[in-house]
Amino acid sequence: MLRVGPLGDSGLIARRIGDLPLINVASPAYLSRYGLPETPDDLQAHLAVNYASPSTGRVADWEWVEDGQIRTRPTPARVTVNSAEAYIACCLAGLGLIQIPAYDVKRHIDAGDLVEVMPAYRAASLPMSLLYPHRQHLSRRLQVFADWLVHLLKREIL
Repeated sequence: MLRVGPLGDSGLIARRIGDLPLINVASPAYLSRYGLPETPDDLQAHLAVNYASPSTGRVADWEWVEDGQIRTRPTPARVTVNSAEAYIACCLAGLGLIQIPAYDVKRHIDAGDLVEVMPAYRAASLPMSLLYPHRQHLSRRLQVFADWLVHLLKREIL
């Protein structure tokens, strides 16, 4: 099982793969209308697309790392979603700023449909781990697959 985010105590063995960088993005249409935020203080005059956890319903605050500390603040929003697809679609439609793993929006950035904003104020990267039931009975097939997956993720995403 591939897990992105902090690990709970599950009794599974975790193989840490790396950290998934998050970036802040907006559409050119949004930036044309509201201007370019440069620091988290600018967020008061901006809108975000809020993301609610599908499992808890909790809306995540805007997050960034500053001076080694994780800081958060609620941001005004027009819409709240609970899937990455809707989150990206709302951002593309100009409804607000989002924070998302860079790989999720790479093609939109490359195409010019989204623009990274506040690169000096990114959220903390998310840990990515491969989880196993237990190490002593790991089949050779599973080991080969896991090694291939780790190589692929490091090359393409991390």
